[in-house]
Amino acid sequence: MNLTKELHLGTFLFLVFICYLTFFRGLGDYGLWDPDEGRSGVIAKEIVASGNWLTLSLNGEPYYDKPQLFFWLIALGIKLLGLNELAVRLPSALAASLTVGVVYLWGCAFGGWKWALWGGLVLATSMEFVAVGRFANMDMVFTFFFTAALLSFLRWKQQRKGWIWLFYLFLALASLTKGPVGVFLPLLIVGITMGLRKSWALLREMRLLPGLGMVVLISGSWYLLTALRDPEYIKTFLWNHNVLRFFIIQPGIAHPEPIYYLFPVLMMGFLPWTFFLPPVLHNLWERRAEEGQEEKLFLMVWLTTVLIFFSLSRNKLGTYVLPAFPPLALLTGDFIRQFMERREVRPWRRRWILYASFAWLFFLLSLSPLGELTLRNRYPQYLPLNPGFFLSSTLIVFMVLAWFLRKERWTPWIVSFSSLWLVLWFYGVKAPEISELRSTRTLARIVKGNATQEYRVVTIRAESFSFYLPNHVQVVSQSAMIESMLEESIPTIALVKEKHLEEMRQIHPSRLFVWKAVSSARALVANFPLLPAQNLGRAPKD
Repeated sequence: MNLTKELHLGTFLFLVFICYLTFFRGLGDYGLWDPDEGRSGVIAKEIVASGNWLTLSLNGEPYYDKPQLFFWLIALGIKLLGLNELAVRLPSALAASLTVGVVYLWGCAFGGWKWALWGGLVLATSMEFVAVGRFANMDMVFTFFFTAALLSFLRWKQQRKGWIWLFYLFLALASLTKGPVGVFLPLLIVGITMGLRKSWALLREMRLLPGLGMVVLISGSWYLLTALRDPEYIKTFLWNHNVLRFFIIQPGIAHPEPIYYLFPVLMMGFLPWTFFLPPVLHNLWERRAEEGQEEKLFLMVWLTTVLIFFSLSRNKLGTYVLPAFPPLALLTGDFIRQFMERREVRPWRRRWILYASFAWLFFLLSLSPLGELTLRNRYPQYLPLNPGFFLSSTLIVFMVLAWFLRKERWTPWIVSFSSLWLVLWFYGVKAPEISELRSTRTLARIVKGNATQEYRVVTIRAESFSFYLPNHVQVVSQSAMIESMLEESIPTIALVKEKHLEEMRQIHPSRLFVWKAVSSARALVANFPLLPAQNLGRAPKD
């Protein structure tokens, strides 16, 4: 094996190890977070239980919001691994790792192993990318197909081989994951780049009509079969959840945010590398006229098109910006590569890297007081945030040492390590604590432990409750309905919001037993007492 192959293999295995630490380590150790993870888990559970892989349901009711591919992947995980958290989160973790792998391949193809290494490392240690990679949400799976499609297009443009068919295949899979945007947005990015380069002749070579026919055959077949099974699906999903949701704020499904909302989300989500962006963008602008910048132009078009397109939507979620992370990571990785190779000649940009690294480490050092300042009034239940004073201080000492010894090339490595350490701390220590507030796993275990009699289970929108219980869970819209059911003679267990407990005090004490209450979260109540040996809650007083 020659040196180049050894370097490629070594950097690839290094990124595999980083992906294991950031996306897989302890992935199934904490409960599903409601509402998103719980809803995804219940939909996939019902696919497996019913054997219906064509149309989706949630708590027995038709679910029209999304396509099926993401839920198919979770259902496959459940069939292979059982009904647990790892199976539900595994598609996102695999998609995140594969996206890092695609970025690595992109860097190797267009800039060498150093660009590949830093592009992959930046992506795998960006805060929002890690968070969504460990979360059962379709946006990470969509981002993988999106990224793979655009990489396939660039490889076809470079080699003119069969890569163009992979481009259309990944477009179809992106469409099956999130809808028509999976086809429209990549084609828009390709079209804008062609327009800027005045390379419209590529349209004749990329076999657009046969390619779109392939997309229609793969993804359109499923839409057609689903429409035949349930015509309401096409109207509700394609029209309400795509067209209307982009242009109109709708009651019940709205996420109205200002037009600038996704920009600060991207800046916060790209930490710690956000601190590096001013010299990265200045370097790109300064070298825009040089030869060999075509790929970087493509990355910039990709980044800005995703950001602008989703910013124009009337309804926005923070995860919409996720497809912008791969190009931003590659652009940042290229600048870090130049910095590490001492090809960065601007003194102010070199100093910026040092000062930015200090700023990030001091941010980590002050995370606890910053959390108290920003979260105390709105989310006090998530406090305190204590990632560790000693390690932050030690990393600052290393940074100072690098400064005095003129070892500027240490700084990106120190920032990478600090980001990795923050991820390991959060998902090893804090995530299990937060899951007690965001998940119903503990409460469901209490219900399953009370097997002395038949009972009905009712809740107000707590999707993971249905995931963890073998019983049918009846979902109601108002706490008053639960109060009426508790006053009936039928043995009833109810999951309510903790704030509803005071409203329920009007129920006669002999008909209301609080089995367990989680402050600032949920409470488990019933109209019969918990067995004394299992009594983890408290009975109300007369």
